[in-house]
Amino acid sequence: MLSCGSSTSKEGKVEVTKEGMKLCTMGPGKVFGELAILYNCTRTATVRTLVHVKLWAIDRQCYQTIMMRTGLIKHAEYMDFLKSVPTFKGLPEETLSKLADVMEETHYEDGDYIIRQGARGDTFFIISNGKVNVTQEDPDNQGPVHLRELTRGDWFGERALQGEDVRTANVMAADAVTCLVIDRDSFKHLIGGLEEVSNRGYEDVEAKAKYEAENAFFSGLKLNDFNIVDTLGVGGFGRVELVQLKKEEAKTFAMKILKKRYIVDTRQQEHIRSEKQIMSEAHCDFIVRLYRTFKDRKYLYMLLEACLGGELWTLLRDRGSFDDTTTRFYTGCVVEAFAYLHAKGIIYRDLKPENLLLDSHGYAKLVDFGFAKKIGLCKKTWTFCGTPEYVAPEIILNKGHDVSADYWSLGILMYELLTGSPPFSGPDPMKTYNIILRGIDMVEFPKKVTKNATNLIKKLCRDNPSERLGNQKSGVKDIQKHKWFEGFNWEGLRKGTLTPPIRPDVSSPTDTSNFDSFPEDTDEPPPDDNSGWDYDF
Repeated sequence: MLSCGSSTSKEGKVEVTKEGMKLCTMGPGKVFGELAILYNCTRTATVRTLVHVKLWAIDRQCYQTIMMRTGLIKHAEYMDFLKSVPTFKGLPEETLSKLADVMEETHYEDGDYIIRQGARGDTFFIISNGKVNVTQEDPDNQGPVHLRELTRGDWFGERALQGEDVRTANVMAADAVTCLVIDRDSFKHLIGGLEEVSNRGYEDVEAKAKYEAENAFFSGLKLNDFNIVDTLGVGGFGRVELVQLKKEEAKTFAMKILKKRYIVDTRQQEHIRSEKQIMSEAHCDFIVRLYRTFKDRKYLYMLLEACLGGELWTLLRDRGSFDDTTTRFYTGCVVEAFAYLHAKGIIYRDLKPENLLLDSHGYAKLVDFGFAKKIGLCKKTWTFCGTPEYVAPEIILNKGHDVSADYWSLGILMYELLTGSPPFSGPDPMKTYNIILRGIDMVEFPKKVTKNATNLIKKLCRDNPSERLGNQKSGVKDIQKHKWFEGFNWEGLRKGTLTPPIRPDVSSPTDTSNFDSFPEDTDEPPPDDNSGWDYDF
């Protein structure tokens, strides 16, 4: 059996059992282990041979490489087609990349009409395979007159994108034809907004000066300048402790302490280095600050801003669900954080209530950047990651994903905050993924979720990433201008003058009462790691 792959039975017979119980037998052509090619999972059943068996097998690495190569080759081909069309020649690379993403393949049989003269249409076509005949009706009723033949790389119907929608000729497939198709709505939604989003200046001169002064202060500190006050969180990687400066007791921080050997054993080195890089450069009021890092032979230490209001998840658990006003505030905080990250070409990929911390005023901040990745503007990535209930369909299907996966997760977060549980949930990850692939329209919204909230969630959770709000012409402004946010004070949120819906009870810089209690660390110290992968910490 493969440890991380999928197999298809070529000949023979296998038996499937679970906890000693026989579930079924499978013969030639049956597939098993397909979950393992998507992500690193524990086998849910045992498969053993009953007779001599031959299998076709593929491992996860190979499958993901094939999917990635196919996606990149197809995308490059579509880009080349678009660049050859005069209408698109002057468009920036990012815009073309978006257009390539929304183009859909449509297939026609020999003799099919693709366009009929006189019909109204809003669609533009590029031929990627086959050939077509262009004809025009003879005014003297002598039948259609052949004008020309078009083949691979040729295009037609471009005036429909500008609003000219009465077709002036017939276009008919001359053999089996494949066209890349884009309609006027998709075109209008995409053209014109991408440059504005990518060029938005988020860091003003004043903020930059503030952070530079901060850096000077923190670079002079040593590990033994801190005392541990209490534990804020525990995980397989290590612990998060509230620490206090010995010389200035009013100054407290969160210290994330990571076991180096554990990181190496689980092959998380690149994730940790990426987390450090992204967080240390993120100067945004809606993202937890990483002030600096330390290291010794056993541990890495990340000195973070202390957010003593606790996890949003704890608040949600205690209250059951939030009303519109409360949800709107926390969603707004995430929108601001995403706008900042996406403008820098960074995808977050791990949105959930557990990863939102409240500061002592009640503002929500993103924390835990282990899955975040700098992919650049309008680029894609293929790594399978995220929390099952929050994973976008294109990640499950290994199609490659971009920042629009974050907008999908924003819709899931809204639903969970308003109702108390996410819209897609199953007893195990595979069942959850199957439910996600059925789509948001199969989800029954509780009556207490308002019409405008439902509308926004459904627009964020569109199956097609290019149709999602936040990923269209005006970028994040489309979300901010949505009816559900009508009257919301975005300026006040950015400046920190808007009163939060819930003010956490934080009595002092060492008050950890908004966090669960954790037992003392009784683990043996981990082995040393001197491999040097953490050279830039």
